[in-house]
Amino acid sequence: MQELRGPSFSQLVMRSHTSIASIKRTPRTHKMPSILLLSPMQSISDIAPDVASELGIDIAIETTDDARAIQVIKNYPEVEIVVTRGGLADLARQVPGLAVVEIAMSLNELLSQLSALTQRGFKRIGMVSRANLFSGAIGSFEILGAQIKIQPEANEAAIQARVHQLVREGFEAIIGCRVAYNTALSQGIEAVVLESGLTPIRSAFREALRILDAKKLEKLQSAQLRAIIDNIDEAVIAITPTQTVSFYNRHAKRIFSTGPSTPPDFSRVLDVINSRDKEYITSINGNSVIARSIPLEFDNTLHGKVLTLQEVTRIQASESKIRSTFLQKGHVARYHFSDLIGTSKTMHQLIARAKIYAKHDSNLLIYGETGTGKEVFAQSIHNSSRRNNAPFVSVNIASIAPSLLESELFGYVEGAFTGARKGGKPGLFELAHGGTLFLDEIGELAPEMQSRFLRVLQEREIMRIGDDRIIPVDVRIISATNRDLFAQTLSGSFRQDLYYRLHVFSLKIPPLRARAQDIPSIFTHYLERFSAQSSQEHRLTPSAERMIMSSNWPGNIRQLRNLAEVIAYSESETIDTQDVAEAMGEHEQADVETGFLTIPDKGSLKRMESEIIRNLMGKMPTNAVCSRLGISRATLWRRLQNPGTDT
Repeated sequence: MQELRGPSFSQLVMRSHTSIASIKRTPRTHKMPSILLLSPMQSISDIAPDVASELGIDIAIETTDDARAIQVIKNYPEVEIVVTRGGLADLARQVPGLAVVEIAMSLNELLSQLSALTQRGFKRIGMVSRANLFSGAIGSFEILGAQIKIQPEANEAAIQARVHQLVREGFEAIIGCRVAYNTALSQGIEAVVLESGLTPIRSAFREALRILDAKKLEKLQSAQLRAIIDNIDEAVIAITPTQTVSFYNRHAKRIFSTGPSTPPDFSRVLDVINSRDKEYITSINGNSVIARSIPLEFDNTLHGKVLTLQEVTRIQASESKIRSTFLQKGHVARYHFSDLIGTSKTMHQLIARAKIYAKHDSNLLIYGETGTGKEVFAQSIHNSSRRNNAPFVSVNIASIAPSLLESELFGYVEGAFTGARKGGKPGLFELAHGGTLFLDEIGELAPEMQSRFLRVLQEREIMRIGDDRIIPVDVRIISATNRDLFAQTLSGSFRQDLYYRLHVFSLKIPPLRARAQDIPSIFTHYLERFSAQSSQEHRLTPSAERMIMSSNWPGNIRQLRNLAEVIAYSESETIDTQDVAEAMGEHEQADVETGFLTIPDKGSLKRMESEIIRNLMGKMPTNAVCSRLGISRATLWRRLQNPGTDT
């Protein structure tokens, strides 16, 4: 070990020196090094770059004394770890947030220094430095025939005083830190500085790397935890045993703040954590929340509580999204007002009213015969409403057995009855949450179901079969019927209070025969659609068109659509009355049900009347023909024998 003597060394160790030692382990960045070597002497600073290069790390190196140490550290705000020794280590620990790694004193180097001094004849040797440099050793020892006294001190002044005392006691040489070394020289005795070689510096740098990696991992885990906590849908607040808030996420800040720039006020937290309820429902700054208090325990000790809060509006929005994504399964309204065909004044007025009703959430009752397009109107209203992105759930009351209707509408929990699906099943009200529930043929609703249905409309909440949990629902009800529902209320088969709940708005869709002006456009629309599928074009004769317009159409648009489909698959391009009559007869025995008959275009009115009678006679019994025409059997016979007879 090199022995350093003379004023030149004193000047050397007091000179401030800065350097950077680095090697490329990863692509070079412009970040400041995270490790700072704070060296009390130039010899350590000279060794450090080689050690840093060997380990492949970037470090900053500063040679300084105690007086400037704190300021030097502050010049490196990015530094997380300071590697140093002696008194500088004690000073570095005063800086908050820094990890300090001490360079230990090598025992081999110390013994080598002692051996060199004893060989030169020194018999009383004092060792003075900070306690951490000697790893806590203290006392007097007999080593190599010499008296050795190890005396650690707390600060530079104490070190200087201890060296003076040892000189007075007759000690011949001093081994110590920079301060002890300089003091001994000033007293005219032999001095050797305690240096740190490659091995302790390498060990210190490795420990700094280990700490740095641990800090990076801790930061990563902290960032991951923060990201998780900030992005869950709950507000999270940590409460200490003294009932102060030690941590909160961004949702908690938003809920407990009255404005974007207002700090959160957590005074209401105490109400929640002091509640004995597992779930505490309260209002925070106008937001309804469900709060839960969870004890925070480890090492069998309570260390406070964690409070979680969920906003009711967010819960409802999540439920709606889940229903829409996973449970909807095709509950989508396909029709819009643009799909409604009709140029008549009646249709224009009806569509205009329907568009007005679409702007509101009040329940709607649609009247209309079978096949008039009640559901098309219901879907169009839904798609023009604020609920257009939510489910449209349609159910035909008459198609579901009364014994099953309750479970279909309200759902059930697992084990509610024999054959109940595992996990339960949501009802149609739940599936329609946020959207529209279309109830076709509402007049078929059984009396025992009407009272429960009325309660749902009043309270806007349901309970699954077999459950005791109330589920709030936000649903608009559109009902449809081909019956006189008001007459049913008078007869007692339909509850009057339920009728007025359903009948806030009403639409009465006229039958096709009441808007004959729309028949050609509707028929042409369907004919073109089906003809495109068969790759054939068809043209109606004027008489065939008149025949279609003059029909009674008891099946309304549905019946007209069916007729267009049958004709579209005809091989004849020109469609006359005979083709129409055959198509109608093929599909629904149209001559009997609709009154269409095939009669000659030429001849007298009486001859046509006779042909009608003969046609009817071929399709129904004589008594039925007489009843339909309002004549006796004798008159019927005479008109068949003598066309044109009035009696």
